[in-house]
Amino acid sequence: MTPPQGSTGIVFRAAVYGGSGYADGNLDVLAGLRQAELPLQLVPIGQQSDEQELLPPGRRRELARMQRRQYDLGRSILYQCCPAADFDTRVEARVRVGRTAFETDTLPPDWAERCNLQDEIWPTSHFNRETFARAGVDEHRLRVMPEGLDTAKFRPGVTPLPIPGRRGFNFLSVFDWIDRKGPDVLLRAFCRAFGPDDDVALILKVHKFDEPGANLEERLLFYLERECGVRLERTPPILLLQGLLPKEVMPRLYASADAFVLPSRGEGWGRPYMEAAASQSAVLATRWSGQLDFLNDGNSFLIDIEGVRPAPRDSDRDIYIGQGWAEPSVEHLAALMQQVARERAETQRRAAQARRDMVTLWDRTVLAARWAKEFRRLLDR
Repeated sequence: MTPPQGSTGIVFRAAVYGGSGYADGNLDVLAGLRQAELPLQLVPIGQQSDEQELLPPGRRRELARMQRRQYDLGRSILYQCCPAADFDTRVEARVRVGRTAFETDTLPPDWAERCNLQDEIWPTSHFNRETFARAGVDEHRLRVMPEGLDTAKFRPGVTPLPIPGRRGFNFLSVFDWIDRKGPDVLLRAFCRAFGPDDDVALILKVHKFDEPGANLEERLLFYLERECGVRLERTPPILLLQGLLPKEVMPRLYASADAFVLPSRGEGWGRPYMEAAASQSAVLATRWSGQLDFLNDGNSFLIDIEGVRPAPRDSDRDIYIGQGWAEPSVEHLAALMQQVARERAETQRRAAQARRDMVTLWDRTVLAARWAKEFRRLLDR
């Protein structure tokens, strides 16, 4: 139903389509806010509809109805969840809120200035609260607002996705193939930890690779031989899956593995870690950045870092060049992977603790009350 002219509400400007981390997080926030019966108008950033049909039909119809609503911005909250460079700073609203994240120890040029044009900034993690303040964002504007997920969807007991070549113990990694995600660290550590005769495999679920038309499988083999110095016949099994999966299939992907590993050099939040933890898969994650809000030595296996170093000048993302990010230890990751595959009882204990933490602390229904309280505070002011 279209709200009456001049109505007050929340204009929710954010990515919700396309399967990105931003989109998945925004969908869970919206689901929680709907349960609280808050007035919501959706203004998608980027894709305007579910072109790839990643969402169930009922969810697509629900989002379309929210897109048809119109609230009076002069009386409403303009909430924008996107990189700060994409904040629309020209639009006037009664209250302007920006939610954003960044993955290094500081911010890109102009981000602090654009953040300070908002009434409030809601970083995803305490890591980002510190990096934003250090970069010049007014601390009084900063309010950490984490995101949750649907732990009834990501849970143990889901039917595994059939993946040919799986072995007795399987690691999974989900990422875009970029320097920040540490694919070089992962491959070096895996090849150092295991050989072709070990009953262990690594499943790589790669969303995107930057070069159009490039054969990722050929690049992977080239990297293993040239960079890691491992002859193909001496390489432990690496199973490559490419592209996006429908949302209802992702829990089955996590169920196909015993452990999730991602030696990222920096995360604003780290949603795949959370999805794996909720699925009761043992999590191996870097001991630095946003994921430390929900991962610790009791519920995961944290990879030591060799320091915070400037991103190299030949990095595949200009926005990171010269900024500090973590350098995960290849040696420690290799040792952790061996430990996780060998010490099954401890692996399962930490995975079970992570699942309990996700259900009690990070389920989207748990966080919905916090989000609703903050939006009601702004609607009432």
